[in-house]
Amino acid sequence: MPIPLEGVSPYFEGIGIDRPSHTEFRKGDVPAVQKVTGLVFKDMARVMNMGEDAVRDGRAVLQRVNKDKLCEWLGHFTWLTEYYMEPLMSAACGVSDEVEKLKTEKITDQKTIIALQEKVIAKKDRHLIRVQEAVKTGIQSYATTVETTCSEAVKTGMQSYVSAVETKCSEALTKVEETVKGGIQTYASALESKCSEVFSGKKIADAVKSAVQAKDRSRNVIIFGVEEQDNEIVEEKAAEIFSHLGEKPLVVQSSRMGLVPKAGGKRPIKVVLRGSDHVKQILRKSKNLKDIAACKTVFVCPDRSVEERQKIKKKVEER
Repeated sequence: MPIPLEGVSPYFEGIGIDRPSHTEFRKGDVPAVQKVTGLVFKDMARVMNMGEDAVRDGRAVLQRVNKDKLCEWLGHFTWLTEYYMEPLMSAACGVSDEVEKLKTEKITDQKTIIALQEKVIAKKDRHLIRVQEAVKTGIQSYATTVETTCSEAVKTGMQSYVSAVETKCSEALTKVEETVKGGIQTYASALESKCSEVFSGKKIADAVKSAVQAKDRSRNVIIFGVEEQDNEIVEEKAAEIFSHLGEKPLVVQSSRMGLVPKAGGKRPIKVVLRGSDHVKQILRKSKNLKDIAACKTVFVCPDRSVEERQKIKKKVEER
């Protein structure tokens, strides 16, 4: 069983790193892993009295270290492997499975399109045959009626008429065939175009990308109006704002946004929290900041996409 971080060694006290509450590896876990490994390597360099680079590239002489200290370091790296590295490898396997699934779905969609095309062609052929049979039956019935009801004398004169009618009907049949054929070809072309648009790989990829970005932004909040100072610790400023709201969320990452402003400028602060539930709680209470003397110019909003920001800006300009 891995050695817990807290209480094992003085250099881990108060760094705020504990076993993650989730079972999958997330982007926000990267700073925690880097922080722990950095602290362990620094401690190894201190104990063995050599540079940190020598420890990292394997030139350290472990004979100078007692068994208890080696067990302590091994415990920390075992902890990292169990709670962070294994979820990362599991996540990589899941991504690979999802890619294979998308490939399989694309092949299935292509087969569906081909089957639809074959059905359209078969339907077109059946339609043409039915039109031909109907026209032929009509002409034959008409010719038989004329021949039966007319006398021999009229029959002779009517032969030229029947021939003319047959020619006209043949021309009409040809035009009908061309019209039907053109209409079915147009329908098949339109159907193929729509199916290609619906099942295109780019649209599927864009949808997946959009969903992933929306999920990442759900853990972010943007703080405006906070005084900016040289050598400031942004995380402490964000924590002070949250404390006014009665909240102490676990901050994964925080930083100022945009270029360094002129004197008196206040760049917004982007804060990445451990989960979206903390974001919802902070946004719900943010309206109370106006009643706090130290925060009257401060307001908090969600991390919106470019499209959402443009829509809000347009609505404000229309007022």
